[in-house]
Amino acid sequence: MTNWHERWTSQQTGWHRAVYNDLLLKHWPSVGAAASSNVLVPLCGKSLDMDWFAQKGHTVTGLELVSRPVEDFFEERGLVPEKEEFANLVRYSASPFVLIQGDLFNVQPAQVQADAWYDRAAMVALPSSMREAYVGQLRALTRAGAVGLLITFSYPPHELEGPPFSLPDEEVEALFSEHFELECLERITLEDERGRGLSSSHSAVYKLIRR
Repeated sequence: MTNWHERWTSQQTGWHRAVYNDLLLKHWPSVGAAASSNVLVPLCGKSLDMDWFAQKGHTVTGLELVSRPVEDFFEERGLVPEKEEFANLVRYSASPFVLIQGDLFNVQPAQVQADAWYDRAAMVALPSSMREAYVGQLRALTRAGAVGLLITFSYPPHELEGPPFSLPDEEVEALFSEHFELECLERITLEDERGRGLSSSHSAVYKLIRR
C-alpha cells in the first residue's frame, strides 16, 4: 500500500496514459454494454478512459486505493465532488462519476452493483496471491449478466519484478471460467517492451460475461 502512495506522490506513474486506451476504443463495442450502464473501473487512478465512458453516456464508478489521483481527477476536470466518509472508505461523487477511495476489498455489494466493468491495469497490479480474491470481489460488485473488458500483460515472470505482474492466459481462464463466460478478442505481441529487459511480452483482450 505504501508503495502505491509513494509512486503517486513522486509521479512514478508509468501506467497512467494521457490518451484513451486504443484497445478499449477498438473492443468496447464488442462487449455489448447497454446504454447508460454503470461501468466499474477497479484501481482506476485518474484514467482518461473514465471520461470516454462518460462521453458514451455511461455513469462511472471507480475504485482507487490512493487519495491523490482521485482528488486530481476531479480537480483537473473542474469538478467539485461531494465527499462522504464511511468505514475505511471515502466516496467522491460529481455526476457522472463516483470514485471510492480505499481498499477495494472493503467495498460492499450494497455500495456498488455495476452493469459493466473495465480492467486495463488492475489485475496486473496485483500479485497472483491476491487475484482469486480480486475476481471474487469483481463478481460481488457486478450484477448477473454484467459484461466486462479485461486487458492483460504477460511476460516470463523471472525477467521482471512487478508490478506490473505477468498475467498469462491460462491464469485468466483458471480464475474466471467458473463464474464468467470468457472470450479472447485479440492477442498481441508487444515489441516495445524489450526496453524493460523482457525477451518476450504479450497482451490479450478478453470479453467477459458474469453468470
